[in-house]
Amino acid sequence: MIWICWALIWAQESLPLTKVYTWVLERHPLARAIGLGPAIAEAQALSTEGVWDPTLSGNLIEKNFKNQLYYTLFSSELKIPVWNALDLKAIYESTGGFSLNPEDVTPSAGLVGVGLSIPLGQGILIDYRRASIQKARLYALMAPYERQLALAELLLEVAQDYWDWFAAYYKTEVYKTQLGVAQSRLQFLQEALWRGEATRADTLEAYVEVGLRKQALLSSQGDLLKKALLLQRHLWEEGVVIDTFLRRYRPDTTVPLLPLAYWDTLIAQHPKLRLYDYKRKVVEVERKWAVERLRPRLQVDYLFLRDPQTWMKGWERPFATDFKFGLTVAMPLYLREARGSLLEARLRLRQLRWEQEYEARSLYNKVLGQMGVVDSLREQVQLQRFLVEGLFELVRLEQIRFSAGESDLFLINRREREAYAALLALYELYARYGIEVARLRALLVWIE
Repeated sequence: MIWICWALIWAQESLPLTKVYTWVLERHPLARAIGLGPAIAEAQALSTEGVWDPTLSGNLIEKNFKNQLYYTLFSSELKIPVWNALDLKAIYESTGGFSLNPEDVTPSAGLVGVGLSIPLGQGILIDYRRASIQKARLYALMAPYERQLALAELLLEVAQDYWDWFAAYYKTEVYKTQLGVAQSRLQFLQEALWRGEATRADTLEAYVEVGLRKQALLSSQGDLLKKALLLQRHLWEEGVVIDTFLRRYRPDTTVPLLPLAYWDTLIAQHPKLRLYDYKRKVVEVERKWAVERLRPRLQVDYLFLRDPQTWMKGWERPFATDFKFGLTVAMPLYLREARGSLLEARLRLRQLRWEQEYEARSLYNKVLGQMGVVDSLREQVQLQRFLVEGLFELVRLEQIRFSAGESDLFLINRREREAYAALLALYELYARYGIEVARLRALLVWIE
């Protein structure tokens, strides 16, 4: 019966796949590295927001030749960017020397100025700074979904290694049981042969069967070591090396949990589809910036200049005297760059929309197909269980006939091979079922 294969393994601790998942998410280096993705995206967004940092700059130029100071030019500027592309400015200039250009001459206390830099054309609705920050924030919002996809792939690899270990482990246990039964029968027949109650042919048959089963056990033990090593690399449990792992743990036979109740909700909230939403938002920002660049560049700069010694005077007439005014007008004649960027953005929006539609239907169909595979394997496992029970019952009945002298060892061995082969197939089917469930979880990005 099936219980024979469990006789020697109850002393080991059962290791369920859910516990392996928990360890992987908590301790696995790749899981930890993947978990840094959102923090890295936030750091990149913070770095991009540096375009709004106020800047303080200074410049000093001095010429001294043959012990004569020709000129000293010192200037400093504080620039404070504002969200709507407007910049606040404050300057201080101080000059000296006998060889100054008239435009560089300042009062003895220097010259201070306060003013604005205002875009009146390109940059009113959106400028490169706002576009960069909006895109960086969208990338930061995309990072958690990218993390979920990466973790789903990692957990699928872990599950495949787990179920490979599962199949190899119980295959080895079956071969151990087979060998134990064959050795007991050989010992019984050898003793019976000495008493003249068994034939030499039956004893030789039992001896050959022991050798065949020992070969199968040795092969399965090598495969078990390989599969255990592949799984153990994911655990990162402190103090557990491969020898400890093999002695301490056995695979759990709990039926894998399926998210069947709300699989359609998981598809509707699928990270791949959410990523397409954010990708389209990024391209939409690029489209708006391309439209803005179709406008001519019109920049107005104004500085209200004052002598520090008379700082409080003249504020009521800021545009009458003591000011510095600048006007910049620029526009490419063909607007090829802006028109090309706009056309590209529109095409990419259309491309992303079509890709998202295909991905949504593809996910839906893949999940339905995978659920069909899982259902089929579940039914196969149930049927295989009945077959195994029936074949072991035939072995028992054949042994009764052998004891009554109505059968021979060849028939018993054949029945046992069929029964144990069916039991091995059951474990293989169960492992396949577990792997297909893991693939369904990966498709749905179900990480819980």
